[in-house]
Amino acid sequence: MLGVSAYFKDLDLNYLEEVSKYGVKFVFTSIHIPEDDKADIESKLPIFLAQCQKLDLFIVPDVSPRTFEKLNLSINDFEGLKNKGFKAIRLDFGFDDPSEIAKLQKDFIIMLNASVMTKEDLLKCEKAGLELDKIILTHNFYPHKNTGLDESYFMEKNRDFVSMGLRIQAFVCGDDLRRYPLYEGLPTLEKHRGLNPFVASVELMNKYGITEIMVGDSKAKIETIKHIHEYMENNVIHMKVSLEEPYENMYNEIFSIRPDSGKLIRLAIQRDSTVKQFHTVNRPAGSITMDNQLYGRYSGEVSLVRDDLECDARVNVIGYIHPEYQPLLAYLDKETRIKFIR
Repeated sequence: MLGVSAYFKDLDLNYLEEVSKYGVKFVFTSIHIPEDDKADIESKLPIFLAQCQKLDLFIVPDVSPRTFEKLNLSINDFEGLKNKGFKAIRLDFGFDDPSEIAKLQKDFIIMLNASVMTKEDLLKCEKAGLELDKIILTHNFYPHKNTGLDESYFMEKNRDFVSMGLRIQAFVCGDDLRRYPLYEGLPTLEKHRGLNPFVASVELMNKYGITEIMVGDSKAKIETIKHIHEYMENNVIHMKVSLEEPYENMYNEIFSIRPDSGKLIRLAIQRDSTVKQFHTVNRPAGSITMDNQLYGRYSGEVSLVRDDLECDARVNVIGYIHPEYQPLLAYLDKETRIKFIR
């Protein structure tokens, strides 16, 4: 499942309407950001709730004692949260009683902090009555540069969760509007802070066992949301590329991948025995190639180059993958399809 974030200082209801068309179901918000004005929350919250209800979106507030204060509720007044229209909650600091968490599951979709939760914690909650197959483990995001999770720690944390078959969420940065006050992105993994959010999403799902993606910042481009959704639903990777003019007809086409791929990722495409020699140069990683008629029956075969290769008079270089998208080469297999985007 896919989610975005919304914050009261730069709340955009039109953005929520647009992303709801492309698989977004969760809208994370943090009501206890120190920079948020309480009056701003009070005036915008009813509008925010109404818009999300209209679009069938689940608002996920980051719940701590300060959340209740900002909403003019008594501490731990979960009934008040429910009455305001909240159907999902992410329990942050201050909530560590397994029996209380289990009780809340009757009224809310429960999200627990995956960045600090352990397998032992989860088993205690299960013993207290929490249904683990209905919860979501949601990692933190990190506004401060160089404070995001280390890759090895992140992988270790997820290993137990994956083995238990649990739903796991993690955050990627937005590529349209970063969140105040630092504007440095809101990723879970520090290595993803400057990475294209679509590329980061594909890596989270393939390498770390993440099942659900959340955009942490105020906005991602609608195109990015569409691409993440298309990958989650149909296993289609949108690859930004530059193609030589004779091959521009390949833009926006969807190609399957042959199962017998190695250094070359071979596309399942009809061969053409009439391909002339053209641009037979060195093939750095990220090159898109087409075999020419000197390769005999392989003429017309199209491949993506994983590792640097030397030039070959039988192979035309017809384009290049954008550098930001080249990490996706690691996650292409026979189950994946590719769509070339200009």
